[in-house]
Amino acid sequence: MANVTGLYKSNLSGKYIQFVLNENRIVVQEPEGKKSPIDFLLDDSYPIWLLRHSLGKDMSEEDYSHLKEEDYLTENRSKVLSLHQKSGNLRDLFYHGLKVPTSDEQYSHAVGPIHAGIIEPGHFRFVVEGESIRHLSIRLGFQHRGIIKQMLQSKPERILALSETISGDSSVAYALAFSSMMENGLGIQIPSNVRIFRSLLLELERVAIHIGDLGGLAEDIGYYPLYGVCVTDRGAALGLMETWIGNRFGKGGIRPGGCRTNQRISPEDAKNAFYALKKVFYKNIEPQILRALSDSTIKERLQGCANISRDSVIKHGFVGPCARSAGVPIDLRTQQLEFPDWTPLSVQDDHINFGGDAWARFYLRYQEIKQSLLWMEAQIEKLDWNSLWSKEQIGATLLEIKLKQGLYFEAVEGWRGIILTCIEVDANGKITDIYVRDPSVLNWHALELAVRGELIGDFPLNNKSFNLSYVGFDL
Repeated sequence: MANVTGLYKSNLSGKYIQFVLNENRIVVQEPEGKKSPIDFLLDDSYPIWLLRHSLGKDMSEEDYSHLKEEDYLTENRSKVLSLHQKSGNLRDLFYHGLKVPTSDEQYSHAVGPIHAGIIEPGHFRFVVEGESIRHLSIRLGFQHRGIIKQMLQSKPERILALSETISGDSSVAYALAFSSMMENGLGIQIPSNVRIFRSLLLELERVAIHIGDLGGLAEDIGYYPLYGVCVTDRGAALGLMETWIGNRFGKGGIRPGGCRTNQRISPEDAKNAFYALKKVFYKNIEPQILRALSDSTIKERLQGCANISRDSVIKHGFVGPCARSAGVPIDLRTQQLEFPDWTPLSVQDDHINFGGDAWARFYLRYQEIKQSLLWMEAQIEKLDWNSLWSKEQIGATLLEIKLKQGLYFEAVEGWRGIILTCIEVDANGKITDIYVRDPSVLNWHALELAVRGELIGDFPLNNKSFNLSYVGFDL
């Protein structure tokens, strides 16, 4: 199974560069026979959302109100051509105005981009018949943060700090990706001890977010015993991150050359701090999760809700928990040296719990927390904590970066899925191009598909079961 999972056009060479995921490895290629964005649109192997994100341009308002509903929803590429292109260019996925087809029995229901509270902005255009969602069209890109532009105008050292703001709940994953690219561009090798500690930070980020997401899902279905414990005890994971790095979200910890560990504590205390998190999870959180999993009412609420099929995952290139919960074992960690003895979950063998619905995304989070904690404990006992906390190791992190000419990319299995990054460096050591593909770029389309036929009142629950990033799209 090979999927194109990233694509961009190089500013330096003017050529298209694509990234192909095959057997949990990613390779970079130059696509053959592709001279324009429309050539990619006509090829079924390129997901529409990926194309519109990577190659799309502002084409003003989208008006599909004159179309029949089946023509608007079609995946026939010859018909899609007229929907997603204009004057030989692809439309982007930003909201510039959107009109969709509705019959006399249906109504169009818009949500956003202005939301209550602190939710990030997105425009969700529903077509609803009675209480049932016929289809959903998502358009993003309201903050126009200009992160890539800032990166291209910054020194490499500054780029690392900017990378941690791409999607704040994935700060560790992005810092790891950019640091690894910089190290490749510098031609330096990182000690195995440091590489594995970085992986511990990545898994700790996953644990913290998954605990919070389980609580969020419990809140949406009115199951407050689990919600309450997750809201409070998620702090144990964030507290461990602060103990190790000095920042609850891991910012500033990973830099080219090594890690910046918290010098206010001893190496022995750093090692032992993990076991406080383990105790909190198994004593406080897991019993409430198991109680929820055994509750027939919760099963009825989540099973069969917002389903994504295995075929859709493969066809559209969905990644991360979205893919694994549907029984597709996409996991880069199985092939990475940074994850020795990593044991993937057997998602293909359990069709009841990994059937692609909201229940599967709930259950997978629980299983992944246990998987991460088990692997982390095994590695923690092997690491040389004194060397990680030594001044020499911290001093190895580079304050000045001079890159060699070339193209460098990195793929990291973040908690949402595969984070893909790439930089191009010219002969003067200047970064001329930066490409970032957040996993949400692919998985937002999964949400569009999953809610078809679902109740409009269930959308908050279904949306939260995916928990995708608005800002990871809006760079």
